[in-house]
Amino acid sequence: MRRFLAVLLFIPCLARAEFETGNSLLSRMQSTSVGERMHALGYIKGVVDVYLYVTICPPGGGDNVTAGQIQDMIRNYLENMPAIRHKTAESIINDALKKVWPCPQRGGRGA
Repeated sequence: MRRFLAVLLFIPCLARAEFETGNSLLSRMQSTSVGERMHALGYIKGVVDVYLYVTICPPGGGDNVTAGQIQDMIRNYLENMPAIRHKTAESIINDALKKVWPCPQRGGRGA
């Protein structure tokens, strides 16, 4: 019984974290599975929520920007930039969107 409990204690240590990459995100976006495509859209929306008004500032406060538009932008970016697909999807999404919708610089040095 003690051995069994000892084994159970080490099971969580065997788990490994897997990050979404540009390759896996693009694969989900191009999938025929609705669930996979919805997973990709949810992931993108989550990343945008994290960086919104920090590094990504869409025009007009983002009121006219749709999730589908952002997803199309990310899909096009991934399709046209195969050299960066090995990076984390989070960093790719942030980089792509802050290039088109950068936030204005706030204050200067010492401000």
